[in-house]
Amino acid sequence: MLVSNKLIKIALIFLILLTGCSATQTQVSRSPEQKLPLSGEILMWVEYPFGLTDEQSSKFKKILNDGVQEFIQLHPQVKIVVEFLPTKLNLTQFVEQIERGAGPDLFAVSFFARNEITKLIQQTHLKPLNEEELDLSQFRPDSLKQVRYYSQIYALPVRLATQVLCYNKDKIQQLPTQLDDLIIQARQGYSVGLHSGFGEAFWGTGIFGGQLFDESGQIILGKNQGWSNWMKWLKNAVNEPNFFLIEDSEALQTAFIQGKLAYITCSSGWLPYLTDALGNNKLGVTVLPGRENRPATPPLWTVAYIFNGASSANQHQISLRVAQFFTNPESQQKVQVAMPFLIPVNKNTIVNRTLFPMQGVLLDQSQTGVVVSLDQLEQYEAIFKYGDLLYKKVLVGEMTPKQAAAQLSQTSNDTFGSYP
Repeated sequence: MLVSNKLIKIALIFLILLTGCSATQTQVSRSPEQKLPLSGEILMWVEYPFGLTDEQSSKFKKILNDGVQEFIQLHPQVKIVVEFLPTKLNLTQFVEQIERGAGPDLFAVSFFARNEITKLIQQTHLKPLNEEELDLSQFRPDSLKQVRYYSQIYALPVRLATQVLCYNKDKIQQLPTQLDDLIIQARQGYSVGLHSGFGEAFWGTGIFGGQLFDESGQIILGKNQGWSNWMKWLKNAVNEPNFFLIEDSEALQTAFIQGKLAYITCSSGWLPYLTDALGNNKLGVTVLPGRENRPATPPLWTVAYIFNGASSANQHQISLRVAQFFTNPESQQKVQVAMPFLIPVNKNTIVNRTLFPMQGVLLDQSQTGVVVSLDQLEQYEAIFKYGDLLYKKVLVGEMTPKQAAAQLSQTSNDTFGSYP
């Protein structure tokens, strides 16, 4: 009887151990790390970055194709067909293909001033992303803001662009650190050319305390005197010798390349062309000068991966993994080495400021950039379009800066609602 009890105890212990092992096996099989191998085919569209020369476009294409091959080596059962498209492609073609149940599963596209993106979301052509399935902590928060539509993320950022101050190294001995230094240097014979227009010159608004939106998303540009005071500064500056406001971007770049201007405000998208025309030994880049503790606030533009709402669950999973691959620190590092005028979105990407001083400046400037979320884009475009008209009226003397700011505020209230 005693032996029998011992046998029963041993059997019970064995059953407990066996059950424990089964439970452990079940837990392991459900572990997130134990994912099924990726398998299938996707179509990927990629817009070329703005402003690339033919040689730079070829380099960008090679970098991205090499990255695709690296991904396929990690996932041999995946096939990725890549098509490269012109910058700022009309998205009508994308919509037409989606409505036929086709089109790219993954599309790298610029989000700046692209109201078509919000229309695609409203028409359910884009697939929203489940934030619980993603590690978004690696992304810069400002880049995530620009791909968010009413609290839902619809894309993964891949790179950024902004504005900076370009200068001719052969002409400039000391860089401006304050806004008024530009006027001082113009008086000393160093010609200054600012890209003229409401949007193009918006970077000075924050220097005087102006904002486009408040924290709640309300338009407050005309609520204080920030924009009005910036316009006063511009009107005074343009009366100085060697100080010019130039609306035509091509004319501005040409004058700079020909040595007629020592400084110009320039989009980071111009840097490939200016670098090719002048060379790194002549082209200098620095942050836009601010005032006291108020830095310049240029717009910040995001390029991001969007996902086709018509893709299958498997195609979407592959697309998501590809987008995550191209936004990891290693991939971002490779791109920034070959294309130092592109700003990485991954916070863990290391920028070597000694080897890549231009990108160091771009990174610094981007920290004070103005970001617009997708749900603010309609207001943004309307305000900038009307603001451009008022901007021109101020410069020619038809309105005072104060009158223009009040008119901009009133129109904003009438169109989008008054301030709370």
